[in-house]
Amino acid sequence: MIDAASTFDPAELAQRFATAKDRIAAAQLPGPETIAEAIAVQALLVTPEEAPASGYKVARSPEGVGVAGRLSPVAIAGPDGQPVTFRWRKGLRVEAEIGFRLASDLPPRQTGYSRGEVIAAIGAVHLGVEVLDSRIEEGGKAPYLLFLADRLGNAGYALGPELPRNLLDGAEARSLEVSLDGAPLFAGEAHHPAGDVLAWLVGWANETQRAEDTLATGEIVTTGSLCGALDVAAPGRLEVRLDGSWTLPVRFE
Repeated sequence: MIDAASTFDPAELAQRFATAKDRIAAAQLPGPETIAEAIAVQALLVTPEEAPASGYKVARSPEGVGVAGRLSPVAIAGPDGQPVTFRWRKGLRVEAEIGFRLASDLPPRQTGYSRGEVIAAIGAVHLGVEVLDSRIEEGGKAPYLLFLADRLGNAGYALGPELPRNLLDGAEARSLEVSLDGAPLFAGEAHHPAGDVLAWLVGWANETQRAEDTLATGEIVTTGSLCGALDVAAPGRLEVRLDGSWTLPVRFE
């Protein structure tokens, strides 16, 4: 809940983000003072027509608090192998990730959720690509609450092929390749920053102050990069390949 005594206006910052033609220096922007104010800005940056494919990226604040950034727009890859498309501009980056689609609600509750209860709520596991293109000049180096208001830099998400459920516990150390027009951007072992693709989702599920409508049935949740953030230096066809078996193409133009 936003403090009634606060002078911060979420609508003002959301408007600045929405209408900016170029990235804006952090010093030129009004900054939220609480996580709740930052989340309020996020809500104003997602238009109603994007709601049918709604979702969140989950993460952890520098203080260890579970947080989330809204994903927008979300593109669902089809079975034909054709790439989904996003807008490119200089400075854009991508992350290969594991994403989930929830089959049941995980509303906030005081008793919290076990890892097993969170797994039981997951309907499907997918390969995904998060598009990062912060509206702030400093990106992730900006004051944290300002970056959180910027949806943690999210500029889109591609939900790719369905994966076996055993990747909930076995994504670590699988082979991962990311290329742009055939040139390698990453080739190595998949590794999540927390060592567990479910860690940040469980943390966010157990944040009692999050909104009632978060982690709802049908929502897409992505869980953190398996390869770090990779620079996409030019438009082209990006391809992510996990364990030599699952591929997700994304085109930037």
